[in-house]
Amino acid sequence: MEENNIKYSIIICGYNIEKYIKRAIKSVLKQTFKNYELILVNDGSIDNTLLEMKKYEANNVVVVDNKENKGLGASRNIGVKLAKGSFILYLDGDDEMYDANTLEKINQIIEKDNPDVAFFGVQYVGGDNKLYLSNKENSTKEARLTCDVFFGVPSKCWKTKFLKENNIVFKEDMYYEDMIYSMQATILSNKLSYGEFPIFKYYRNRPGSIMSTPNVRRCSDMYKMLYYMMKLYEITQDEYKKYILSFIKNETLSIPNRIDIILKAMENNELSPTLPKRNYKLIEDENK
Repeated sequence: MEENNIKYSIIICGYNIEKYIKRAIKSVLKQTFKNYELILVNDGSIDNTLLEMKKYEANNVVVVDNKENKGLGASRNIGVKLAKGSFILYLDGDDEMYDANTLEKINQIIEKDNPDVAFFGVQYVGGDNKLYLSNKENSTKEARLTCDVFFGVPSKCWKTKFLKENNIVFKEDMYYEDMIYSMQATILSNKLSYGEFPIFKYYRNRPGSIMSTPNVRRCSDMYKMLYYMMKLYEITQDEYKKYILSFIKNETLSIPNRIDIILKAMENNELSPTLPKRNYKLIEDENK
């Protein structure tokens, strides 16, 4: 397969997930749509994650080994630098693509609209097993800046040229990098699209996962994320500023409750429970 003909680069990063990575990889390899490359990034695992990845190394499966743990944001950035596909999809190593026809369905949307970013749905596995879908109403720029249906980057498809031309990369060594990445891309996009179907299964609250481990840095990074959101406000077009400002206000109000949940988990030596799902509404400027 020649470089210029690759349609999708699917990037999976993993750290100490030898029990789950096979499921994620197989969910990609069984896709009926075959014009893709799979980039696997082992992020300094000390278990057999790298060994499991290497079992699938082939012409369209590239394995990258970070000799030391760099973090999810840095690992994804490495994957993007290697990507040859016209579009990028991210999949966490402990999740899986929804079914064998997922990439085929994504491609139908991409072929029709050729967007900078396309929004899709996610099926939660665990808890209430809720299904979140993208639609015409919640996939406008206004709606996504007010409150994304699902901030995680695996629920979206990204045009590679758009990402690179706008220098959209993941913030490294911090939590909530998905949120910043998604918001920046939405702000800078010229064309958005959506598909009303789920593209991956999100397995919640896996022991040892990033978001199940309570620590002080998760708390401090909430405010760090707000700092970056305020920087994004500065580059937002005037007609959309009120939407991202509304998000910043809503997030600021919710942070104390989120921090309290994490700190209580630390005090009780428990896994962090799932934080409340964001369902923010637009806060209008009261001075107008």
